[in-house]
Amino acid sequence: MIYWLHRIGAPLARLLPLWFTYGVASIVAPAVFLLWSEKRENAIRNMERVLGPDCHDGEARRLARRVFVNYAKYLVDMLRLTGYRLDDLERRITIDGWEHFVEARDQGKGLIFIGGHIGNSDLAAALLAQRGFPVHVIAEPLQPPKWNELVQAARTAVGLRVLPIGSNAIRFLRVLRERGILAFLIDRPLQEQGIAVRFFGDMVQVPAGAAALALRADVQILGAYIVRTGNSYVAHISPAISLPPTGDSRRDLQALTQALFDWLERVIRQYPDQWFMFRPMWSVRADG
Repeated sequence: MIYWLHRIGAPLARLLPLWFTYGVASIVAPAVFLLWSEKRENAIRNMERVLGPDCHDGEARRLARRVFVNYAKYLVDMLRLTGYRLDDLERRITIDGWEHFVEARDQGKGLIFIGGHIGNSDLAAALLAQRGFPVHVIAEPLQPPKWNELVQAARTAVGLRVLPIGSNAIRFLRVLRERGILAFLIDRPLQEQGIAVRFFGDMVQVPAGAAALALRADVQILGAYIVRTGNSYVAHISPAISLPPTGDSRRDLQALTQALFDWLERVIRQYPDQWFMFRPMWSVRADG
């Protein structure tokens, strides 16, 4: 069903005015919030973690409802993605911290962007690609496969180079050695093969790939996120996130991964209603 909604909705979303499609999304999203109980409860539990033990009754639920509305608007932008060109993106996106990106590129190496499921990472990556930078996005496959093909084709159409999340690490290292850009969304809980970090006061098992690649290839990691302000966006690029190496590879990997999630936690605290986490982030136990 989601495949056909995308096939039919994409040309309609590009044809209709943005304000109208956002308005429809704002009406439909609260109904989905009420009907899709599994995702609703996951979002509420995650918001309770973000707000902490002092959150008031109903506060997490209200915040989770706003998450659904913002996510519906993100889906509108995804449907419109193939129609965006550089001038469209430049009009809609303001960039804060571009100098950090320039400084990292001046090192003469590849670099890694990390972020979370916040705002609209597709638009930010598309803007970089449209400006001529080789952006490779690490994409988690979607279900069903036919819908995944549509989404990845839309990303490719705006200049992004899509790499499946399970690709061999050698492929990622080659991108970095060729001065390319890798973009990761790191807020993905794992059952195994991850590393334990403290996130909003509790331990969770998460991917360590971004930190491992940065240490292996000796490249910089920048935090980046893009958040909605009305019908426009503001993209934020952080200074390089780095720690002095200790010579202990395991300790360095743990410390750098924790530093990445410390940065991400600060971002989510600032924009909790734009964090699109509909799976139980803290259901996976992780030993410290």
